[in-house]
Order: sequence, then structure tokens, then C-alpha cells
Amino acid sequence: MVLENFEEAIKNTFRPNVTRLCPEIPTEVSDRYRGLHKLDRDKCIGCGICARTCPTRAIRIVRYGRWFPMIDFGHCMFCGLCVDQCPNEALTMTKEYVEVISPDRYALIYGPGQLMREEE
Repeated sequence: MVLENFEEAIKNTFRPNVTRLCPEIPTEVSDRYRGLHKLDRDKCIGCGICARTCPTRAIRIVRYGRWFPMIDFGHCMFCGLCVDQCPNEALTMTKEYVEVISPDRYALIYGPGQLMREEE
């Protein structure tokens, strides 16, 4: 048993590394990757269908001049149901990574301005 483990260790020593240097070298994502949401101000009518569809209740409708969605990415499971149900296709998913790790849970809540990429 020990000899088999030693033999496996020797074989793996000379194999090429598969470790990716993230975030220095970004990993290419699939065309179907569901990343950060993006909101189109002109298409959104503030109907709230996205909030009612969300299975984790990560979306709330808030006032930002008029009514727009706000998403808590700490609770979002990136299922895409909100995007599928949007009647005007105002909410879309991009290929941008979302860092779902933060010591401040409020940093993971994106308001309408952040979803529209007005404020970063």
C-alpha cells in the first residue's frame, strides 16, 4: 500500500500543473455562464415580477427615482429565473464574476445604481 502511494506521488510530480493564477489570469467562462446581473434603466417598468419569481427572495423592489430591483448577491443562487421572467428583458446576466465573499454582508447588496453600472 505504501509503495503504491509513493509510486503515484512520483508520477504526479512530473505532470504539468493545472493550477490557475486567479485573479491575475482570468479563467475563460462558458457562453452559458451566469454572472452578475445588469439592469437596463430604459426597459425596466418596475413590475416586480423578478422579485416574486426569485426562489431565495434575494430581490427587492426599491425606489430609485422610480421602482427598480435591488439584488442581494449573498443570497442569490444565480438561477436566472428573474431574467427569464422579465417581460421587457430589462434584467440580463453578464459574464462578470461576482465575489461572493466579503466580511461586510451589505457590500453584497447591489442597488439599482450598481446594477445599472452607474455607481461602482
